Amino acid sequence: MTIIFTDIDGVLNTINKLGWNKTSIQLYNKLCQEFDLKTVITSTWRTNHTIYQLQNILWNQGIENEIFDFTPIFPECGRGEEIEYWLKCNQWDNYIIIDDNTRDMEATGLQNIVKCRGWIGFSEEEYQICKDILNRN
Repeated sequence: MTIIFTDIDGVLNTINKLGWNKTSIQLYNKLCQEFDLKTVITSTWRTNHTIYQLQNILWNQGIENEIFDFTPIFPECGRGEEIEYWLKCNQWDNYIIIDDNTRDMEATGLQNIVKCRGWIGFSEEEYQICKDILNRN
């Protein structure tokens, strides 16, 4: 099972306030389908939405992948530690992380991190980096 740890703001919903980026969504769908990825949400959106609520939001925006899980919420820690804990507690074969703020993830030593530019979102460039990582592993 290959996991795609997914942030929302700055990845699929750009921070330039133009809203959900249709190109980012198309590329995300293509990547998830091509590699049969399981979506695990790392976004702060998970703190005020249930999986069911967030799934409906994502589907309404055109994201086709079903949410597999959320990472745990540790308010005193960063996303890197939340992802590490999820990896420790679950079975997986490979993973990739897409986020626009990766500092704490890099600090934990996590691998397979792809940093998006928040004002652009998940672009062709990040899509190709993800493909390279997933094909290499």
